[in-house]
Amino acid sequence: MSMDYMFDIGTEIFRKLTPIKRQKVLLSAISEFAENGYRKASVNNIVRTAEISKGSLFQYFSSKRKLFTCTVDASSALVKDYLKNVRDETSGENFFHRIEKLILSGFRFIDKHPQMARIYFQLLQSGEAPFGSEQVMELRKNAERFLGELIMEAKSKGELRSDLNTDKISFILYSLLDSLLRAYYSDFIGESSGIYRASQEGLNTWVKTVIDFLRDGISIHGETRSAENEN
Repeated sequence: MSMDYMFDIGTEIFRKLTPIKRQKVLLSAISEFAENGYRKASVNNIVRTAEISKGSLFQYFSSKRKLFTCTVDASSALVKDYLKNVRDETSGENFFHRIEKLILSGFRFIDKHPQMARIYFQLLQSGEAPFGSEQVMELRKNAERFLGELIMEAKSKGELRSDLNTDKISFILYSLLDSLLRAYYSDFIGESSGIYRASQEGLNTWVKTVIDFLRDGISIHGETRSAENEN
């Protein structure tokens, strides 16, 4: 796990720790929250795994709630890194290729960081952490903003229909991608459809289906067909 995103997390005392020690504390907290939920998470387990004292932990974060918030912040920062990498690596490519790689990157993120995925898909959205809804909304806003930028760029290049409402399409697109990733993560949602923990071949088929669906609806070619239907 990259440690670049940890510099602004926690108190000043925490930020002065070595990167390796900060990482150890955060990974211990992420593991405990992911396995036991917010209310049942044990601070004793966290400090034991991180090999620090309880007093030190509360110097770093002041409360269990603050520690949980910081683990979510760290996860959010890592997601932003993934999004930024996809944006940079696909710069100049067609909009639909970029979305395809974004979806595949999301599947890889879940595989590589299952505990972070568990905190997002289960803990934050279960209502167990009563303050989690604010963080979920912030994550969603950031993702929709990112998608909106891709949509605007694609419209300017003539790849998408000019009549599209960017805010509405970014909302719809986020909802679609979130559902795909949730189904891949959760057997309850995705097992019947075959997307849950699907093979790479299976995921590629799913992504192709999604891209074909989007291309028919919002590409510049879709605008032509829409005009023909109106006539």
